[in-house]
Amino acid sequence: MKVIRLLPVLFLPLACVWADGLAKLKIGSHELIVELAITDQEQMTGLMNRGSLGTDQGMLFVFDHPKEASFWMHNTSIPLDLAYLDEKGEILEILPLIPFEEKPVNSKSNKVAYALEVNRDWFSSRGLKTGTKVQGLPTNP
Repeated sequence: MKVIRLLPVLFLPLACVWADGLAKLKIGSHELIVELAITDQEQMTGLMNRGSLGTDQGMLFVFDHPKEASFWMHNTSIPLDLAYLDEKGEILEILPLIPFEEKPVNSKSNKVAYALEVNRDWFSSRGLKTGTKVQGLPTNP
């Protein structure tokens, strides 16, 4: 797997994006490999129609500007937790997502620059809470 390191002007410190649309994030002392969902199509599809998600894997949604965000679990069978993050990578909220639930899960903040989906209880089992900083995030396009 070829690793591409981009200039700090384009990415926050410690950012590492791989050629195949993956990135490595650091949250506290924990590392997480995430698929990047940047385009409208990638964000609409998300983790739909998948049977599982690796233990230290997730999906990072990168928004073009901070906003109120909303997620649902249409065609998604994996129990997930969703963290809404601000531009600096601070976790604003951590919310459970219920498989196949089509009721939207809205952010309380209008400062959401990223959304991070991981397996249910990934954050709590590692003692990670709101206010924790996520390192290695790509900047918004």
